[in-house]
Amino acid sequence: MLNLKSISIATLLFGFTATQALADSRYDYAKVVKVNPVYQYTSVKQPVQQCYPVKRTVRYNNNNHQRVHSTVAGAVIGGVIGNVIGDNRSSTIAGAVIGGAIGNHAQGPQYSTSVTQHCETVYQTSKKVRKIKGYDVKYRYRGAAYETFMRSHPGDTVKVRVTVSPKRH
Repeated sequence: MLNLKSISIATLLFGFTATQALADSRYDYAKVVKVNPVYQYTSVKQPVQQCYPVKRTVRYNNNNHQRVHSTVAGAVIGGVIGNVIGDNRSSTIAGAVIGGAIGNHAQGPQYSTSVTQHCETVYQTSKKVRKIKGYDVKYRYRGAAYETFMRSHPGDTVKVRVTVSPKRH
């Protein structure tokens, strides 16, 4: 059964041996044999302006002064027509009411329609771009071959850490 004391002792021993192993390390240089770039493909989005027509209808009212004149003119004309057709007072009144309503409606709200261009920027994937992600590097140190991945190009040599430890029997 493990207890806190034995775990602490094991941790201290492991830490001591790991520190000792790093203390027995040194650095040297190995010869680079081969370097292959590793590529990464990414999509590039480019802004494109798109324009299209927009139809816009605006409602506006005429002023009340014009509306009153149109109503009165319609009533007068309607009254005259009613009197000619009916040749009596009720026909004249009916013609005046109908003519006034038509004149009033003729000067009702007006509408104006216009077409304008609306433009906006959208982003479209235009192409894929190849970028270097890093390098697969093969190198030799004291006759042995090794491989690693590096973010930057190593050049002719690569720095390696050499650890010395006694051979166990």
